[in-house]
Amino acid sequence: MQRDLWIKMSVLVSVCVLAFLLVSCPDDDDDSTIWIFTSELPGGRVLMSYTVTLEVRDADGTVTWSIQTGTLPPGLQLETNGVLHGQPTDHGYYQFTVKASDGHDSATKELAIDIPPVVLMSGFGPFGNYETNPSIEALWPLNQTLYEGLDIRVIELPVLWDVSWSLLEAAIYLLKPTVLIGTGMAYADAMALETVAKNKQFGTDNNGVKRSNDPIYPDGPDTLPTGLPVNEMKTAMEQAGYPAVISNNAGTYLCNYIFYHIMYYTTYQTENEIVGGFIHVPPAPYQGTFTIEDITAAHQAGLKALVDWMESGTALSVPLTDTSAEPVYFPE
Repeated sequence: MQRDLWIKMSVLVSVCVLAFLLVSCPDDDDDSTIWIFTSELPGGRVLMSYTVTLEVRDADGTVTWSIQTGTLPPGLQLETNGVLHGQPTDHGYYQFTVKASDGHDSATKELAIDIPPVVLMSGFGPFGNYETNPSIEALWPLNQTLYEGLDIRVIELPVLWDVSWSLLEAAIYLLKPTVLIGTGMAYADAMALETVAKNKQFGTDNNGVKRSNDPIYPDGPDTLPTGLPVNEMKTAMEQAGYPAVISNNAGTYLCNYIFYHIMYYTTYQTENEIVGGFIHVPPAPYQGTFTIEDITAAHQAGLKALVDWMESGTALSVPLTDTSAEPVYFPE
């Protein structure tokens, strides 16, 4: 009998304890603390639309978002509803802390957005009797691609004295490139990495406008050197199976005109560190062994060498010139 009484008392105590716990300890959902579920953010691209909605868990009511510390990429903004959106206007690695509050509790989270640097590459449209121009045709497959940590953007320039640089300069202003490479077609069965831009302009453009050895900049130096690691880029192109030469004669036509403008801009007109230069490409498919696809692949090999050189922090080596021949644009 005592044993039965002990069992009854134990059951009663257990029921009382369970009842106490149920009253004193509400469900987790009722006593939750807000926490930010978003742990990392996708990378962005300069002048490309970016939209991400930040997420929370266990919020009680409407959540309001804000930036506590750090800086968003320029061009992006965080709305109070957690929508992060806009178009980044410059590259960089941006770290910041967001705060989410539901009026009762709040939480913070450190986040980051990586915007890769832009390499802006220009090519020319058709000129003379040519229906196409391999300098631009070989670049289009690279446009808006991410390659070796670079965001490649491409612009087509008309063969016009009064327009070509203005268009390229406007693109530079918008994209803020870290690398600026002009390209053009010339008659040689190799990729020609140019080393010297001359302060001269000569020839007739697609609109019949003539220049007769006038200086591009009256106050500019006679020549300006390339900023590209041409030795390394040549080696990389050759190792990939594409003939390449280092040239110290870019002529005086629009290719040299753009080349000189690039080097004058990167040397005197901007405080940003921009690596600039110019490459003449073979006249595919009009002559030689190169195809458009070959030129594209050769550019990729050169860009890989350029990235390696930029990351190494080594000094620019003296170009080992292979040719001083002036480029031929209008073969007879």
